[in-house]
Amino acid sequence: MPTQAYYTPLVSMYIYLFPTELEAAAFRKARPNAEAIISGVGMAATAATIASIYKHRALTHDDCIILAGIAGTYSDAVPIGEVVEVVSEECAELPQRFQRTYIQPTPLTLLRQVSSATVHSSHTKPSNADIENMEGATLMAMAEVLGFRYAEIRAISNHVGDSFPDWQIEKALTSLTTELIRIEDGE
Repeated sequence: MPTQAYYTPLVSMYIYLFPTELEAAAFRKARPNAEAIISGVGMAATAATIASIYKHRALTHDDCIILAGIAGTYSDAVPIGEVVEVVSEECAELPQRFQRTYIQPTPLTLLRQVSSATVHSSHTKPSNADIENMEGATLMAMAEVLGFRYAEIRAISNHVGDSFPDWQIEKALTSLTTELIRIEDGE
């Protein structure tokens, strides 16, 4: 008998946000009926996309927006290829007096839970972050204000500071797609 891989609260619909088409392509192919939206890279594009979703449809408390994509790790503790769920985010490049940590109150999965720094570009590791990405704090801030359910699922493609040719994007995206299919199928 398979073990339960996910904590799956009652969700009527998942809306998947991907920063790029590259991150979405395999999932779209595997689950063509799932709602997968390209949000764009970075905080501003993600905020605009979430605002557009909110403006043009009635999100219910039973709907869940999942931000999915690749991320960099700050250490070998979170290995390349692993898929994680982000449970806290901070905007790392803000001056310290403006820093804020956003907390996910109810994780969606039983994946490893990590903290993340949302950045515009790679830089020195913030004190509490396991990984970095470019959109996550926006998702959590928008969810807090607008009241929708969410999850942030990331696959590790590189160590922060690696040159782009050294990133293992294909490995990360294969792992990401597998986990998103499991979420979609309620496994």
